[in-house]
Amino acid sequence: MSTAVVIVGGGFGGLEAAFTLKSLAGDAVTITLIDRDGFHSFLPSIHEISSGKITSRSIQIPLETMLAPAGIGFVRDSVRSIDHTNRRVATAAQALDYDYLVLAAGAENHFFGVPGAEELSFRFRTPDDAERIHAHLVRLVEEERRDVHLVLAGGGTEGVEIAGEVLDLIRDSRSEYGPAGGAVAITLVEAQQQLLPGFPLEARAFAENYLREQGVTIIAGQRITEVRKDSLVLSSGTELPQSMLIWTGGIKPSRLIDDLLLPKDPGGWLVVNDRLHAPVDDHLYAIGDIAAIQGPGGPLPLQRLAYHAQDQGAVAGINISYALRGKSLMLYAPRYKPRLVSIGRETGIYSREDAFKAGAWVVAMKKAVERKHLMSCLSRPLFSNISRKVPGIDMLKRLGLKLPF
Repeated sequence: MSTAVVIVGGGFGGLEAAFTLKSLAGDAVTITLIDRDGFHSFLPSIHEISSGKITSRSIQIPLETMLAPAGIGFVRDSVRSIDHTNRRVATAAQALDYDYLVLAAGAENHFFGVPGAEELSFRFRTPDDAERIHAHLVRLVEEERRDVHLVLAGGGTEGVEIAGEVLDLIRDSRSEYGPAGGAVAITLVEAQQQLLPGFPLEARAFAENYLREQGVTIIAGQRITEVRKDSLVLSSGTELPQSMLIWTGGIKPSRLIDDLLLPKDPGGWLVVNDRLHAPVDDHLYAIGDIAAIQGPGGPLPLQRLAYHAQDQGAVAGINISYALRGKSLMLYAPRYKPRLVSIGRETGIYSREDAFKAGAWVVAMKKAVERKHLMSCLSRPLFSNISRKVPGIDMLKRLGLKLPF
């Protein structure tokens, strides 16, 4: 009888775990991936949906199209509860028993208990969120009102990229209707003293100066403490008018794990060890945004980025295959890659460790990464099937050699 593996989440980490495990274990495992959406989306590009440059479908691939040819089951449903003691996942329509579970359910917007924020702001986590933002922005611009106040809550990567897209949308819609002409005000609010926390100081300064030059007002070092229908209040007591508030001001773990009786860190993220399974349950793995990884020296200080989730998915898949064969599990060691931030179509930021560069070429590079990922998703089932026939592939993975799948 094959081992039943359930994976919750069809994002970067969940897909990587599914394909890696299937390529290594083959028919020895029956893998079922559960996702409430029918598509895998390239989320690093959803800011472009908000400006109308692309549509949701242009960065999405049907999950079943990818999974079925590789022999991986797909259930489109919402997970309602997880019983890790009895190893059972309950969805809205059924219950699935598992031998191993991989949680890759991601995160959701965190409103920090700010009154009115959840009810009156536009979320920015999914392609559907970005479509709603685009539709509302277009309505505001087409009305040609002279008192439009767009406020962006959060000056991290998402906030900066959304600011660039809003500027592009306004320029493309009507050149005289924008910050330079005084017809619309764009304000970006960041709780820290500079934009892009975690980036090199030069990159942070560049982003701030560039947006200011384009007419964006930046308020740093203050938090939003209340959101009202037509205004918001800052921690200084200042009241700002707002016609539309886009919230990118932080994330929290998926509420799916709220009732899961396993160790969590102070932020509520599910704790796993450096083999990526729960310390008290070696049959439950967590990867990507939902996980807080504890190394020998304490928590790993990782940004919640797509490529980290993908690497963690590979290690989770490898370790489940190793566990089935009684082998020692692989240690997860983070790899660091460049970070790419686009600020509209005209410029972007390339950051690697303390290095920083900027230019329109960054935007082109980011689009190239998007295309490469989507193409790899389409070809992955083929490589997954081929890899099962290649002897010693697990050793190549252990050595960290780059493989085409």
